[in-house]
Amino acid sequence: MLKFPKSFKFGAAISAMQTEGKGTTKIGKLTFDELFEIQPEKFHNGIGPSITSDIMNHYKSDIKMMKEMKLESLRTGFSWARLFPDGKTLNKEAVKYYHNFIDELIKNDVQVFMTLFHFDMPMWAQKKGAWASREVIESFTNYSKFVFEEYKEKVEFYVTFNEPLNPVLNGYTGKTHYPCIDEPLQAVEQAYGIFLAHAKVTQEFYKNNFKNSKIGMVFDWNYSYSIDQTKENLYAEKVFDAYVNRGSFNIFYNGTISPLLISTLKEYNAVPKHSKEEIEIIKNTRVDFMGVNYYFPSRIRAKKHSNPRWALDLVDRFIPEGARMNPFRGWEIEPNGIYDIAIAIKNEYNNVPWYIAENGMGVENEEKYRDKSGMIQDDYRIAYIEEHLTALKKGMDDGSNCFGYHMWTLMDCWSFMNAYKNRYGFIEVDLKTQNRKFKKSAFWYKNLIENKEK
Repeated sequence: MLKFPKSFKFGAAISAMQTEGKGTTKIGKLTFDELFEIQPEKFHNGIGPSITSDIMNHYKSDIKMMKEMKLESLRTGFSWARLFPDGKTLNKEAVKYYHNFIDELIKNDVQVFMTLFHFDMPMWAQKKGAWASREVIESFTNYSKFVFEEYKEKVEFYVTFNEPLNPVLNGYTGKTHYPCIDEPLQAVEQAYGIFLAHAKVTQEFYKNNFKNSKIGMVFDWNYSYSIDQTKENLYAEKVFDAYVNRGSFNIFYNGTISPLLISTLKEYNAVPKHSKEEIEIIKNTRVDFMGVNYYFPSRIRAKKHSNPRWALDLVDRFIPEGARMNPFRGWEIEPNGIYDIAIAIKNEYNNVPWYIAENGMGVENEEKYRDKSGMIQDDYRIAYIEEHLTALKKGMDDGSNCFGYHMWTLMDCWSFMNAYKNRYGFIEVDLKTQNRKFKKSAFWYKNLIENKEK
């Protein structure tokens, strides 16, 4: 079995919206609530975001199961819409709940990572323009300021955003996040607003002069590879990297803006509204750590387009013929992407402390892998994790400063539109009874944790 350093932390990831549902306190309406009302047919089996995994009623027993697994850390998050349902009025019941939840994690020796925003845009904020609105950014900054002052160093790792470009690309140039439109110029405005919000929130965090708490963000880096070494395809890969991978990672990491990003935005008259003061705020961004979500690579080639609206219209993201696949999710399986990310962080980002914030395998109809004792024998998940951890360990052995690994996810949880079609958890959740059961992978992971280097 793989052996990791004693200081390396093994954990899991969940999110507020995907496990809390409506929960036990008041919560404001989210964009996914709106989308489910308008187009319920988009959601697998018509399962919306109202119940999910009901963690607010089960967190004590859920954390007890984490303890049984010897889990060392957990990333979840605060819900902006729960703490401030209308964007202004504080929900004291929610404040108390998060205190109780965090206290229970600490009591059970689980290191706490808390995310401030994980796809859960309040509907009131969306109506004001979402991240294109300076009013929304200010409200988000104030919410974050409250969180820092209220929870202080109970939270060891604060995370500003999880996969911030995912709802931008899938909401403003795709169909899986609200508002489900194809308007690249609006996507650029949204992305710029997120960069600004991240910078402002990190500035607010450092005003507290915490000694034992850190701040960073979680970025989905699907490492990109050109199909070949031709000039056209290499340029397409560079453009994709500037917009989706390194270019954005750089801005979140230390406020460095790619010259290629700037030149191509100018070429298509797509430069977002900004001020010199805002650019200076972004350029002064700093973080203590970075989280990386990795599931699959991005294979890139040039694409012809008769009327491109922005640079990404000339980029084709594809899956090569014969690629090794997760057939349930339609994603390529390529563990070496983690190694390439590890070395890139070492060589290009001052070897900043980082961790794998999400990595995992979603499988449909897992019931068919249940044995006579009632346990799901998810050997496919164990093999997937082991291969990716092997690539990660190779990167660490070659000097990359990775301090942990979080599998997505702790328990089967609701996914956007996918609902519960594909299950990802170490722990099975029965949607009718909300009963929980360990899968085989939970015991394998426990063994991995117990067998770290002494």
